[in-house]
Amino acid sequence: MKFINYKDSELFIDEKPISDPLNNQVQIEIYSSSVNRADLLQKKGHYPPPKGESEILGLECAGIISKTGNTSKRFKVGDKVCAILGGGGYAEFVNVDERQVMPLPSKVSLLEGGALSETTLTVYENIFNLSQFKKGEVVLIHGGSSGIGTAAISILKNYTDQIFVTAGSDEKCKACINLGASDAINYKEKDFLEYFEEKKIKVDIILDMVGGSYLKKNLKILNFQGRITYIAALESIKSEVNLLHVMTKQLKISGSTLRSRSPEGKGYIVDQVIENIWPLIETGKYKPTIFQSFKMKDANLAHELMESSGHIGKILIDMKGD
Repeated sequence: MKFINYKDSELFIDEKPISDPLNNQVQIEIYSSSVNRADLLQKKGHYPPPKGESEILGLECAGIISKTGNTSKRFKVGDKVCAILGGGGYAEFVNVDERQVMPLPSKVSLLEGGALSETTLTVYENIFNLSQFKKGEVVLIHGGSSGIGTAAISILKNYTDQIFVTAGSDEKCKACINLGASDAINYKEKDFLEYFEEKKIKVDIILDMVGGSYLKKNLKILNFQGRITYIAALESIKSEVNLLHVMTKQLKISGSTLRSRSPEGKGYIVDQVIENIWPLIETGKYKPTIFQSFKMKDANLAHELMESSGHIGKILIDMKGD
């Protein structure tokens, strides 16, 4: 099979044999994958895959089941699916535990499906599970125009009309509002702390991928018993905390990653997403936001776009494009 390899932070097309799936695995012929910031870190040597996972980049995919393991029962050859991976998405085929695989919703194409798994599972785990979101609550999403951010807006607009985001340009802010955000703050022009203090808005849940200096400000604008959850720390992994805010307002600070979890752990969220989010897709109430797709041979351009932060939504790699 062909796959996208890397050396000295450069991507190139390589080949290797296709292995058969293990008993509890299915083999997916991949039609699309998407670019995540974890891929950029891995190719630079900063985010190796968990033990036992593929060394190939790519944390999600969509495709068609081409083989099944001896004890695999959830899917059959020919099924259209998408999956959350520990690695291996930048390839023509991948073997993955069947618990990490989801049927592809009928309203999502095999190309679009490559943008679905990582964002949807991340949003569900952090907003609904860890932060225990309740209908109608006020939510702030930092990085609103990112793949995670756009997915969060598109899902949450079905449950609340109080969605606020930060983004880095007026264009990105407008896109977030068009997706369903109540308002968007251009952080290059307006401090989000000042915005919420001026409007006297208290936030119930914050989804943060910035970290660093944002933590202090986040704690100040959180409501009583507010929750903040971290999925990345693009500014810095370190920050000072005013514990008085945490104690007096009974705040909860959490965070998570998906990649290192066991198939059972990922499967738990997969089942929740199939039950609670897939119906939104089938009824046209949620769809992934896709910015651009690239052919395998142009994967370096896809990574350059991600590095530039010039995108709104997800960046795809089309494994079937000529």
